[in-house]
Amino acid sequence: MKVLYLSYDGLLDPLGRSQILPYIEGIQEGLGVSFYLLTFEKEERWQKEGRAMREYLKDRRISWYPLSFTQRPPLIAKAYDSFRFYWSARRIVQREEISLLHARSYVAGWVAHRISSQRGIPWIFDMRGFWADERRETGAWPAHNPFFDWLYKIWKKRERHMLGSAAHVVVLTEAARQELETWGVPSSKITVIPCVADFELFRPRGEGRRLYRNQLGIPEEAFVLGYVGSIGALYEVRDMLRFFERLLRQRPDSFFVFFTPADPTLVSSFIQEVRLPAERIKTQYLPHTEVPKGIEALDASVIFYRPGFSRKGCSPVKISELLAMNVPVVTQADLGDQLVLSQKLKGLYLVKDFSSHAYDEVIIRLLQDLRRQPVQQVREWARPHLALEVGIEQYEKVYRQLQQLHRTN
Repeated sequence: MKVLYLSYDGLLDPLGRSQILPYIEGIQEGLGVSFYLLTFEKEERWQKEGRAMREYLKDRRISWYPLSFTQRPPLIAKAYDSFRFYWSARRIVQREEISLLHARSYVAGWVAHRISSQRGIPWIFDMRGFWADERRETGAWPAHNPFFDWLYKIWKKRERHMLGSAAHVVVLTEAARQELETWGVPSSKITVIPCVADFELFRPRGEGRRLYRNQLGIPEEAFVLGYVGSIGALYEVRDMLRFFERLLRQRPDSFFVFFTPADPTLVSSFIQEVRLPAERIKTQYLPHTEVPKGIEALDASVIFYRPGFSRKGCSPVKISELLAMNVPVVTQADLGDQLVLSQKLKGLYLVKDFSSHAYDEVIIRLLQDLRRQPVQQVREWARPHLALEVGIEQYEKVYRQLQQLHRTN
């Protein structure tokens, strides 16, 4: 079976390395599928890493068709990229006699839907979360703006078409599956595959704790809370800092470390707003390969998302990576499947709301647990639910089902 994998995210992006390539390699090895990848790559990453990635994929007999990601002007750039996306995918389908399309998220999904409708090729809608609702809730597509309101309605209409035409739908959470079922999508057509972590890559090695604490000027015995990842409209940075302010009341020796590619001045603006001592908060960028070492410097982590309907479909990969490194995670109870997951494994602490009282409850429990028992078991509790092999196994089941359909036809 020849599969064209479509993604508007780049293979060279951190997300591409953690949430696209490992699955493709695992499925190819397990099922003997031939993969053709069509992705959009940012210029800076392409110049640094494009040639090495091309050689890497060539050695593994994976065909890659990278397109340049257009950034400006924003709206025209997206329309231009969508045009190129469709016609490039159509040419590959015709030339390589593709038998299955796998589309990651909505932009790629609309391309796959159009080609599937024209040529009768089955496709997987790997929808991830509720993208259009996320755009509205984060303010990227504000409802009060007539153009963005129109754009939101267009994509919600497309969402219904894609859910109807896809041979199978992959979502990140059981909460998303249940929501889709109320929309009339058959349960048999939906598979839940959360964002998992490579437990071999994210494995404690005892190298990073002293190294990064020394670099950041943090004492060995201090308590370090951390946030790992980008900073944007999705995330409640102010409330993460307010959580840290409550932690300082319990552990005055605490520090908050942001391992983020974001501009440090952005973090500084939040610090000033919440009125925290700036010397207690550190910011550092980590290359993807150094993230596991950096995580070792943390005693616990926190991640708060902006509340909203789209959070039902959210499964942050950083939670899986942190738990794989034996780092407890504090997050919110209404985020995806975290409430159910917290009942199956230890190391996941949930706040019921963004209030001082809720923060204090979790902080007291977290600190008590860390005093009573070592965190070395957090990784093993998480492995059956959030390890890469679990995700690959679920994707293989979907592919086998569609492979059988392909043979039958």
